[in-house]
Amino acid sequence: MIHRSAAWAAGLCLAVAVCPGPAHGQSLDSTLPPTAAGLAEVARGHEAARRWEDAFQTWMKVLAADRAYPDARDRLAACLRNALQVHRHRDPAMLARVMAMSQTEVLALYGEVLTKVQAYYVDPEKVTTVRLFRQGLDEYLAALGDPAFVERYSKGVDKGAVAKFRQNLQTAWASSDVLTPRQAVEIVSAVAAQSRDTLKLRSIHPIVCEFICGACNSLDEHSSFVSGFATKPEAAGQSVVLRPVDENILFLRITHFHGGTPQEVADAVKPFGMARRAQALVLDLRGNPGGSFTAAVKTAELFLPGGIIVTAQGPHEEVNKVYTSFSGAGATNLPMVVLVDGDTASAAEVLAVALRDNGRAKLIGTATFGKGSVQNVVAFSTAEETDPAGKPRPRAAVRITLARLLGPTGTPIAGGVTPDHLIADRDRQDELALDHARELARSPGLRMGMSPLPMTRP
Repeated sequence: MIHRSAAWAAGLCLAVAVCPGPAHGQSLDSTLPPTAAGLAEVARGHEAARRWEDAFQTWMKVLAADRAYPDARDRLAACLRNALQVHRHRDPAMLARVMAMSQTEVLALYGEVLTKVQAYYVDPEKVTTVRLFRQGLDEYLAALGDPAFVERYSKGVDKGAVAKFRQNLQTAWASSDVLTPRQAVEIVSAVAAQSRDTLKLRSIHPIVCEFICGACNSLDEHSSFVSGFATKPEAAGQSVVLRPVDENILFLRITHFHGGTPQEVADAVKPFGMARRAQALVLDLRGNPGGSFTAAVKTAELFLPGGIIVTAQGPHEEVNKVYTSFSGAGATNLPMVVLVDGDTASAAEVLAVALRDNGRAKLIGTATFGKGSVQNVVAFSTAEETDPAGKPRPRAAVRITLARLLGPTGTPIAGGVTPDHLIADRDRQDELALDHARELARSPGLRMGMSPLPMTRP
């Protein structure tokens, strides 16, 4: 079982994926300005005060208000990285498994981190050896400016000596062209030895750990180093809420996606379809932060007799895949309308764009969040430990972005999906969706979701 602190770090890193913004009915802090620009000003204030978690959460609200706000995603990732570092420095158990390695093993782990991040990360330009080395160096330089790190590992060393060493280190290595993982390991070994001698560290492990975390945590807001092999627990509980609106319209809301969601959807819709009691369906994905990618694909198959659902593209062959529905007559033919908003994210966006691009439904609401990527946990094999059952298990892993997602027409989901009918007011969204569903129910020729309504603006 992963230590609670490592679980906290992984959870905070995943917060942007599972909680893109406040859910419907959850108001923003009343003291915060309601505009994206005002929220951004508050976020920068938190950054200046080094309140990284507050800054992270506020940048999340900025993106909920304006998904295209300049630099918001870069600032979000930077605040997350700083928050993870601060927490790591204040919890010695955070990297306990790594600290238990030998000196040779921890340097070998750094080399494996560079190699696997370069092999798996979706954007090759962001994982060159020189970039990953410099990100690690930046992480270590930031650590030397953190009193908690210095107090724990260099207790008693004069602050002026630490500051001078930090400046010398930056001057010596910040501009270095590090071309191979092997060269990076050699330089980090030298930096660690120099740090141990100058700063009186008992071990090189804290220094190497900073370089490791810098390489993993600098990629994007969804990727991070994980001490111990752990995956995010899947959200449980009922994910589908169904209510008949009138005698022939169903209103189905999916709150999140987990392994049982496709069956929940099938169980909810099937009785009405078999009895011919429903003639149209409103699918509400507002406030749905995503969840299981596989569950979203299987849910799409319930509504699509054929066609591409989503395409995953990445540098590693095993993640490159086109997901296609072959449901045929097994798919429900109820005409549909889909509701989306700025909190519709990740797996929910996959379903929404699959239905829209296949002509199965029109989208009503506001632009979605825009998390168009797939993450997974990649374990490191260096210095594996033995679990209670006597089986080998990794001491560390990286949760990493493996692929970008493209809709059926080839349009990237990252950046968000713009609905066919842009309606800002939630009540008006419901009204338009129900009116559209009733029109579909009355018009057999519109059963695949072709809309008779003009493009509507807020």
